Amino acid sequence: MKTIAIIPAYNEEKNIERVIEGTKKYVNYTIVVNDGSIDKTVEKARKADLVLTHLVNMGKGLALKTGIEAAIQKKTDVIITIDADMQHDPDDIPRLLKEIKRGSDIVIGSRTIDKEMPFVLKFGNWFLHNSFKKLFKVNIKDTQSGFRAFKSSIYPQLKWASEGYAVETEMLINLNKYNLEYKEIPIKAVYTDKYKGTTPVDGIKIFLSMLLWKLKN
Repeated sequence: MKTIAIIPAYNEEKNIERVIEGTKKYVNYTIVVNDGSIDKTVEKARKADLVLTHLVNMGKGLALKTGIEAAIQKKTDVIITIDADMQHDPDDIPRLLKEIKRGSDIVIGSRTIDKEMPFVLKFGNWFLHNSFKKLFKVNIKDTQSGFRAFKSSIYPQLKWASEGYAVETEMLINLNKYNLEYKEIPIKAVYTDKYKGTTPVDGIKIFLSMLLWKLKN
């Protein structure tokens, strides 16, 4: 089972090397998409098997498309997406792949809600989870998680229009429509030196996007 990891990166010089090194242990090939970074992300990403660059920052949705479409051209069976800021632990990749081997089409690393998570994030996760479940009949608690594995064959059903961080949620709206098998596995929520998680403004934007996606579908 050939596996390729996509690592979208925007100004992630601090952590990108560690993410690449940790990820390479569990996949066949790594692709970093440098999304218009103005720091030393490109230089730090040289250990990746392939570095693709957007000349300007185009948003995570487009960065993922660039990386995933490159991976599909390389005839991969499974695609892993993982953030470049050490918010996800690469050592959890085998747990994602285990569920793919068991038959899931897509597996989401769902950040656990614990006492370290700020209340505003807990409420936002609860609200977005229940809104998404009601609108699309898909029961995924952490639709905003960027840490996931999926079979490359389902990419046509996951295609999205979002350019920013709503992409992770929009990727999941058709799971029920196409009877795709999905599963969540719990992962620890990691908070680095910058504010992590969906902000209230982001949450409102994602909720409004959900309503728009529902109207379109």
